[in-house]
Amino acid sequence: MADERWNLDDIVTVQGFDALHAEVEADVQAMGGHYAKLSPDMPIDDFKAFIAFENSVMERLNRLDAMPQLMESVDQKSQEAKSLKSRASALAVKLENAALPVQHWLKGKNAEGKERLDDANAERLFSSVPGDKYKLLRARQEAVHTLSMPEEMVINEKDATGNQVLTSLRGLMETEFTYRFKPKGAKRAKTIRTRAGISQFIFSPDADAREAAYRAMMPVYEANVMKFFMIYQAVVRDWVTEARMRGFNSPISRRNHANNVPDKAIETLLDVCRDNTGVYQVYFRFKAKELGMEKLRRFDVYAPLQRHEEEKIGYEDSVRIVLETLGGFSAGFAEKAKQIIDAKHIDSHPREGKRDGACCWTIAPSIAPYVMLNHTGRPRDVSTLAHELGHGIHSLYASPLPISSQDAPLPLAETASTFSELLLFEKMLAEAKDGNAKRAMLAEKLADSFATTIAQNNIVRFEIEAHREMPGGITPDRLCEIYLQIQKEQYGDSVDVDPMFRVGWAAIPHIFHVPFYCYAYSFGDLLSTALFAMYKNEGKSFVPKMEKILAYGGSEAPEKILQEVGIDMCSRDFWQGGFDVVKGWQEQLEGYCRK
Repeated sequence: MADERWNLDDIVTVQGFDALHAEVEADVQAMGGHYAKLSPDMPIDDFKAFIAFENSVMERLNRLDAMPQLMESVDQKSQEAKSLKSRASALAVKLENAALPVQHWLKGKNAEGKERLDDANAERLFSSVPGDKYKLLRARQEAVHTLSMPEEMVINEKDATGNQVLTSLRGLMETEFTYRFKPKGAKRAKTIRTRAGISQFIFSPDADAREAAYRAMMPVYEANVMKFFMIYQAVVRDWVTEARMRGFNSPISRRNHANNVPDKAIETLLDVCRDNTGVYQVYFRFKAKELGMEKLRRFDVYAPLQRHEEEKIGYEDSVRIVLETLGGFSAGFAEKAKQIIDAKHIDSHPREGKRDGACCWTIAPSIAPYVMLNHTGRPRDVSTLAHELGHGIHSLYASPLPISSQDAPLPLAETASTFSELLLFEKMLAEAKDGNAKRAMLAEKLADSFATTIAQNNIVRFEIEAHREMPGGITPDRLCEIYLQIQKEQYGDSVDVDPMFRVGWAAIPHIFHVPFYCYAYSFGDLLSTALFAMYKNEGKSFVPKMEKILAYGGSEAPEKILQEVGIDMCSRDFWQGGFDVVKGWQEQLEGYCRK
């Protein structure tokens, strides 16, 4: 099972792209005919037929869009992928513009030649399509932030020809980077051609290797900081301008509204995370002592406590371990993960030209999700596999829903993925051979917890400042200064932060592609920790609750979904409960170190 390559033919073949493109293009032309039939008193059956048509078009367009995107993610220089991606993007804009009159009418806004859809008839029609009802009602709530049709058309065109091109350019730049890796004492430097290849040394037990990895990476971003700055400046100004045009109180409110979460919930989350930075500073001081250092350097944050190289875990063994873990929780979890694996929807190993990191794509209810990995045999790669399969499991639980409602809202998007990681952590901790192994695993878990809560929280803090200052005009040095200052605050006096890390923002793809996405990681990590604690308390009776949360997909508001298990997302005590679990891990770790 070495070096699995995914099969994209289940989406659409390259040879079948033109025919599917022609189908969707014909549907764009047919949209006007469907619009003509819409009226507040229209028959239920006609409305249901229209929604079925919309969902069918959306699924086929998703297939056209996803196939070249996945092609490009594993070969960023593929000209064929870029050509097909451009054609799909242009068609998406045509469809969005053709559907604008329909969307305006559904939202209850005035639409040319149409009687306005009143609330009573909206309830009557929307109730006939229960799987789509929440999304349709939610769209009516968004009407206050909807612009005129000509303005919306301009924005659709602008997004396709502006930001999407810039963010693709950023990704292409990174795939062309090479890293000169030369630890102290090495006779010659080694050239590493992928980000995944150099990143693995960040977790090395060798302090010189860790430092050399960062000294190989950061100067590459520093040398290109002006290019990254210009791209990011365009992204930020675009986001801020549109947020203002749509009447949002702040740039982050635009993201919160899209996620249907109250500003108060996210403000509380960010505040509680900031108040708990001290939890991890205690850990970093403890870790320095265990490593025989007076103080950690930024190079050492993810250093393992064991002094020897990690045992490699092959991809086939990783799959076996993850499936066993998921099956121990729920047969449904394991079956859905196996469905993705058996469909050959995983691209497993790094190679030149492939995008860094890992990701899961949900395309349509009828297609098993796709997972991209960069598996190098490290134990944390097993966790990454569990995480990404968790995303796929979430999608498959929601696959009975219409395509418009399958995807979970952003705050819940990391729930199954992080929960799956926790299941794996517990299993591997229980099976660890001795106290030293358990000690190393707990230390790594605390580092991972830091990375997914405090570090992500501080990325959002950086974004808030960037979106506040950049529209007025700032320099790249000022942006780097903001980032470095937040980095120093999160570590306090527990870690020395080298000034080279000032360009770390340029290496974070999310802030370019999806502004303010990163609070989803903090949200998901703390939420999953709370759910995991409930599972440990309730046992197997908790499994149906978890499966119900996942089966909601995006068919209900996050607040309502979480109320199913008694969670109040605006409660400070709820978020603090997640950090209390983290403190428990620290106590366990210190206990093993005293033995």
